[in-house]
Amino acid sequence: MAQHKDQERVQKVLFPVLMDRALDETPEAQRDCTVLNRFLVQGPDPLFIMESCPDEFVTLCDALGVTVEEGRKAIEDAHWTGPGCLLPDGGKGLPGDLTPTSHMNVSVPWRLEALWLILASMSDCTEEGYTEDTTLLTRMQKAIRATNAFARFTTDCDFVKAILLATEAVDEFIASTEYEEDENGVPHGYVDHAFYVLYKLGYKAAAVHTEGPTFWGTTPDTTLEEQGITVDKPLSPHFGLTFPAPE
Repeated sequence: MAQHKDQERVQKVLFPVLMDRALDETPEAQRDCTVLNRFLVQGPDPLFIMESCPDEFVTLCDALGVTVEEGRKAIEDAHWTGPGCLLPDGGKGLPGDLTPTSHMNVSVPWRLEALWLILASMSDCTEEGYTEDTTLLTRMQKAIRATNAFARFTTDCDFVKAILLATEAVDEFIASTEYEEDENGVPHGYVDHAFYVLYKLGYKAAAVHTEGPTFWGTTPDTTLEEQGITVDKPLSPHFGLTFPAPE
């Protein structure tokens, strides 16, 4: 069967661009690949939504009373080092029962945590990546739904609405996170947001299981080595993977 003309166009036009960005070492090319990875491989996460909806992100930062620079740093740090960075000094962060009666009772760290929570509540990502039978169309639809939801939310967004959604997300994340401790006291969860919940509960290290690898992480004030955790593939001092034994 002859190839469709759009298949030929993808090969001739798109593939060279993708390879150029994948091999280019500039920060712009690296960010392009980070966003593309979330678009087509791992699903939309807070960083993808931030980059895909820059004007709406500015609106949300304004509503929460943080600068765009503060907001971007919080989302980027959470992406690369884990959500433990949102809970400074070992604190437990934004309370789920917070009532935003005024701007005065919500600290800047809580506002930045709320920013991440809003984006995380609209994310639809999978750390182990989509399965091979997930079509490109399905992957794109998931990403577009996430950005559309964010755009709708920021259309009529103020401080109170933002904080209320963030606290609802805290409650939902905690309620949907089941975990158990291993013999070393390290908690093991099974959903993507388990790291955030387990750090919020006061754990310094945590593991999240998927159908493929197990993800291990720590809060920024410690490391996997300090916690006595050995991984098959370290990605940073605070994050790494172990893989199932071959059958």
